[in-house]
Amino acid sequence: MEAKYKIGDLVVLNEFGRLVIDNNKDRVGLIVAGPSNMIYPMLDIPKEESFSYWAYDIMIGKELITDVPQEFLQKMIKQEENFGDG
Repeated sequence: MEAKYKIGDLVVLNEFGRLVIDNNKDRVGLIVAGPSNMIYPMLDIPKEESFSYWAYDIMIGKELITDVPQEFLQKMIKQEENFGDG
């Protein structure tokens, strides 16, 4: 899986992300760092088979939330494919 976001992207926490991150009422965030490839080591499994995921640091209001998994986020603004076509 590849990283979906970059610094400066506006994102929103999806429902699961809001639930996990302190039931945060504010949903809109700004990516301020990342992506970081996080590795979650599993016992008795070689490092190559460990669980890995992309994570970001995001600002939501005045709060910095670090290491937010990509699966908790969705892009706030969807780009139009036919931008500029009449």
